[in-house]
Amino acid sequence: MHDIARWAVALSTLIGLGLALGLNPALYGATADMLARNTQVAARMGWMVGGLATGATILFVALQSFNPANLVTAAERDADALALSRTVDLIAGAVFLAAAIGVAVWRLRVPRRAAVARATQSRAHSGSYFWLGLSCSIVGFTTLPIMYTTGRVTAGISDELVPRILAYAVFLLALIAPFVLLAGVWSRLPGAAAFVSRTYDRLIHLDYRWTYAVVLAAAGVVCLGFGLIAGR
Repeated sequence: MHDIARWAVALSTLIGLGLALGLNPALYGATADMLARNTQVAARMGWMVGGLATGATILFVALQSFNPANLVTAAERDADALALSRTVDLIAGAVFLAAAIGVAVWRLRVPRRAAVARATQSRAHSGSYFWLGLSCSIVGFTTLPIMYTTGRVTAGISDELVPRILAYAVFLLALIAPFVLLAGVWSRLPGAAAFVSRTYDRLIHLDYRWTYAVVLAAAGVVCLGFGLIAGR
């Protein structure tokens, strides 16, 4: 009974860790994009979840004897110091304003964007999604603690290799399951999929350069305001 309870707690923890690692805006953005385009969905999804699993496994193996907690804490402390730096705010404000001016000049000089053929939009090789999944499972402040905790949880289940591998497989299933389920549900809604694909195709062909310029200018003003506030 004690072993069953221990396994239940460990597996539920691993499922939660897998879901947490997959909570990345870039992954869900790429998933939404590939579903809306409705081109090579199965291949692209396969490459992306393959990259996710590969990156997670690399960290899982690498962190078996290394605790990243101190590294992450130090990096967060440095990031906080940068976030509170008035110099960084002023530099960021200047960069945003320069970018806003650049986009505005581009819009005035080239009023109409060159038409992009649909075939060109779909030309990106499906394998590029592998590198997206790989990078999203490795890069980030939360990936190191999550994968280190995953290693500790699997190590606490058993001293034998096979149970650890099986437990890690549960983690991987939890990591990739949301994306596979989204693709599966999408494929069973052809009418909705076709409507979203047509709408998405129209939206991506709109010219958003004035919007980009306004947003960049607003961000620049905000950053300059933070940098110029006395007593910060």
